[in-house]
Amino acid sequence: MSRRVRILAALATLGLPGTYLAAQIDFVRRHTPGILPQRYWLPQLTRIWLPGLAATLIFALAAFALHRRARGD
Repeated sequence: MSRRVRILAALATLGLPGTYLAAQIDFVRRHTPGILPQRYWLPQLTRIWLPGLAATLIFALAAFALHRRARGD
C-alpha cells in the first residue's frame, strides 16, 4: 500500500473521533442551564458535524480510489 493511501486512510480514520471530540467540546462551551437545545444543535450540526463528516468521507473515498488505482482494478 502506498504512503498516500495510508495517510488518507489515517486522516479518514481520525476524522470521525476528531469530529466527535470537537462537537463535545463545543457542547460543553455552549451549554448552560436554561438555554434551549435548538440554540446550539443547529450551529453544531452546520459548523462541526457536517464539515467533519464530509471531510472524513472525502478522505476515505480518496484513499479507496488511490488503492484501487494502484491495484489496477
